[in-house]
Amino acid sequence: RRSHQVKPKFLLKALLAHGLGCQLDQLPWPLDYSAMTPLTSGRGTFRSWVRPAAIAATTTAVVAGAAVALCSWRSGDGRGAAARRFLGEAQAQASCSAWQSHGKSIDCGSANLCGVLTVETGQGSGYYHHATPAVHGLWPETGSYGTSKCVPPQNTANPTTVYSCYKDESGGESHQLDFETHEWTTHGSCSGVRDVTDFFDQICSLSAGPLKVMAGARAAGLDLVDTADQLQRSGYCVFNTMDQFQVSLSACAGLDGKWKLADVSDFSTVCGGSGPSPAPSPSPSPSPTPTPSTAKCVKSQHGPPCTSDKDCAGLEDCVRCAHSGFCTDVPASWLRG
Repeated sequence: RRSHQVKPKFLLKALLAHGLGCQLDQLPWPLDYSAMTPLTSGRGTFRSWVRPAAIAATTTAVVAGAAVALCSWRSGDGRGAAARRFLGEAQAQASCSAWQSHGKSIDCGSANLCGVLTVETGQGSGYYHHATPAVHGLWPETGSYGTSKCVPPQNTANPTTVYSCYKDESGGESHQLDFETHEWTTHGSCSGVRDVTDFFDQICSLSAGPLKVMAGARAAGLDLVDTADQLQRSGYCVFNTMDQFQVSLSACAGLDGKWKLADVSDFSTVCGGSGPSPAPSPSPSPSPTPTPSTAKCVKSQHGPPCTSDKDCAGLEDCVRCAHSGFCTDVPASWLRG
């Protein structure tokens, strides 16, 4: 027999599965099943010949409690929520503040820029409903939404291609490009980045890790709150949850315009520094877009400053106050999830 070749973690997992009558593939941590050949058969049911002494040495009360949580992780019954709570307490917590305690406005501290990276679970309706989690956008929180400065990009040219993390066959390339243009003119215009490519490259890079966590959470059947908690445990600090099953992760940037995911309490440390924003560098790109009249909204441009929809009422072609703190001609119903 080759039981001496089995690593302790593999043996422990087999013991837990046997004691609770669940299959090995129900337990969440990854294993090399080939290494467990002497101990498994079929889909991984524990063989009965493992020595009783080994079982007695490993099935302590703590292990049993962990096993209950692990085996019910993917179960559809009431044990799932209890399992996730157990694991949440047992796992090492990232330095994220309790997201439920955050208010509606975000404080940058001494960071030049701050805001949220909003990601979608894909479980909403309309454009918010898709097979896998997806990124919505990076939103500097200015005006009534937060204390972020509005630092314009060095080059304001609109996107001409669909970036990797915005490719969505269900939406179609034309719609996705329009959506990118909306995100760029509404939020990228205050993000302090170099240009549109810099903006969307940063979004795709920042969202890659959180989207993997969310995909696992969705496969495990977690709801929105449990998904937010799982992101926190994975080190991606949540600012709040939103309608259409979305989660907003807190983020900040310094004078260099490089955005980082961080807890709101760490903005000053991670993205520190204060002082005036650098003036946009000269660029050989086309002339800057003219500033629109303060009395109307123009497509793909900022309208007059606003704090609520009332400020935009009656202005030519303006339909609402956008998240950026400026009036816009884009109806809220146009946006996808």
